[in-house]
Amino acid sequence: MSFLKELVDTISSIFNNQKPSSSYPSPRNPDGRSMDGVITGNERTAYKLKSYFDFATEEIAKAVRAEEWGLAEDAVSYYQNAQKVLSEGISTPVPSYITSSELEKAKSYRQKMTQWQGQVAERIQTLRKRAGISGSSSVIKSGGSQVQSVSAVSHTSSCSRKPAVEKPSGSNKQKHDVKIQSKKVGSSIPVQDPGGGGYDSKLTEMINSVIVDRSPSVKWEDIGLLLFGPPGTGKTLLAKAVASESQATFFNVSASSLTSKWVGEGEKLVRTLFSVAISRQPSVIFMDEIDSTMSTRTTNENEASRRLKSEFLIQFDGVTCNSDDLVIVIGATNKPHELDDAVLRRLVKRIYIPLPDAGVRRELLKHRLKGQQFSLPDGDLTRLVRETEGYSGSDLQALCEEAAMMPIRELGSDILTVNANQVRGLRYADFQKAMAVIRPSLQKCKWEDLERWNREFGSN
Repeated sequence: MSFLKELVDTISSIFNNQKPSSSYPSPRNPDGRSMDGVITGNERTAYKLKSYFDFATEEIAKAVRAEEWGLAEDAVSYYQNAQKVLSEGISTPVPSYITSSELEKAKSYRQKMTQWQGQVAERIQTLRKRAGISGSSSVIKSGGSQVQSVSAVSHTSSCSRKPAVEKPSGSNKQKHDVKIQSKKVGSSIPVQDPGGGGYDSKLTEMINSVIVDRSPSVKWEDIGLLLFGPPGTGKTLLAKAVASESQATFFNVSASSLTSKWVGEGEKLVRTLFSVAISRQPSVIFMDEIDSTMSTRTTNENEASRRLKSEFLIQFDGVTCNSDDLVIVIGATNKPHELDDAVLRRLVKRIYIPLPDAGVRRELLKHRLKGQQFSLPDGDLTRLVRETEGYSGSDLQALCEEAAMMPIRELGSDILTVNANQVRGLRYADFQKAMAVIRPSLQKCKWEDLERWNREFGSN
């Protein structure tokens, strides 16, 4: 960074020589030094800090552009250059005699450079992990000059779960081999390599973190399954029950886990998701509220969203091509009419989960009231079941909780001294009051739309 110092000093000396001279004698400090030198030092300090700040800003901007183009090594080089400049700027001494305005400028520049230094260091570590760049000495060119920067040795982080994708040691390439442990499912399944490269360990660890259940062996005849119906009917619980009963690896995928602010990161994550699912087969990939990510493609749609959907459809077809892969994709939604046609074609089984009928509502109410004090004869329970038509499972749960609060509210201030066995049991009147507060969450017109869609596209 000696070149940078010489450049700043040269420019500063030019500005100092252009200062107009005065015929009056220069004022002096109490220690006998001329005030001209103090003023010059003030200006030089502020100018040097601004030069460091501007140069670091330029290098960081270059690094961000390199990241957008997918040039990880170039981005690391620019970030290292910016980090070196920031370190030099922060270590620049501030003279003792300095005006308040210049002192505020110096503090502002130093504060910003200190904040940026930490962020740049964190970004360098992230890019090294992602691209597999080892610590080495590199010469970075900027504006016709060469700045020598020595990168720190990349650190390794220990992980309790062994990742499905491991980077080969001593290589700077992003191409990895996915290690797959074969498991017997009826007959032996050959070890399969999802092939290709670009599956970095960070994305693999992100996929592994959403695994809920993992065990061997189940065989599926249908690769795609769609659970649709009104909200609160237990679609998510059914999907988790499928994975639990079949003893399969369960991937719970949401819209936030498939999106990223970095260009191309979402597509990489989708590829890695299916790669890890194949390596940990039998697997269940569950996408709750699938309409939020796989809605119908339109002309004014975001480009990143279109690429994400296209990559998902391609990977979906790749899984179906190999009949030996034990991977099933389950989607859940209460708006099936908003799904893209290509997604519906791949979700061959579309099961309608309707609102609970009278028999199911009776069983749900009995289950919720189990272990509680209540006085509900069969006649009152039958009336309650009839009056709760249109309520979903979650609505019935909220209704029971609201009704259970009625006897407690009657106690008023005595609630602090009364015993639990002195609270009266639930009555039919409590549920009538609760139904005035807890109403069905689904409009009848939307219910009819779901019934109509089920008749046209549903499997049941």
